[in-house]
Amino acid sequence: MRINVKKKDAIRLNDKEIEDVEAFLYLGATMDKNGGTEADIGRRLGLARTAFASLAKIWKSAQYSTKTKLKIFNTNVLSVLLYCAELWRTTEKDDEKLDTFHRKCLRRILKIHWPEKITNQQLYERTRAIPLSCTIKRKRWRWIGHILRREENSHIRTALTWAPEGKRRRGRPKNTWRRSVEREREELGWNSWKEGQVVASDRRKWRSLLNGLMRPPGHGEDK
Repeated sequence: MRINVKKKDAIRLNDKEIEDVEAFLYLGATMDKNGGTEADIGRRLGLARTAFASLAKIWKSAQYSTKTKLKIFNTNVLSVLLYCAELWRTTEKDDEKLDTFHRKCLRRILKIHWPEKITNQQLYERTRAIPLSCTIKRKRWRWIGHILRREENSHIRTALTWAPEGKRRRGRPKNTWRRSVEREREELGWNSWKEGQVVASDRRKWRSLLNGLMRPPGHGEDK
């Protein structure tokens, strides 16, 4: 797969020409030439829908309690969907897509069908769940906490905290995972990663921070 290259000569290895591809799987994640994580999120949603559909008999069954069904849903559906979610660069559109899928599944488990209505907030309260967008943000910052606690010469810590020098090209910069977490960092009131390292060093404070990220916003009633 080639990214941002002008020269497209064939690449050969052991007298065999390597095929050019638009995307490929690497460690379970989708990598495509457009960058970002939209393709990976789409693939994960497809896998999660298949996993949820394969358990349809359980969702319809009266033998299992709602509590048991929710546990099965979390371990067999959400675990498939949220694999490597801490590395997703999500947009508002992605968050809405993920939250909508989550709410549809919860309504199916609770056997809430049209035209019966229930607000999103009531749905989360009845299932003791939070929006997936909040869960992903918490996973992302939980992982960042591990990075900030690593030794200073750690490559992964350097990749997160290093400030590149020089000037970027004119125009609006492309949104990346790093730019998105830096924006979230500023929303937390930290002007630099050093301030985050101070908080991350205290695991109790960091857990308190993560709990704050799990607070779901209010949701209106569905149409």
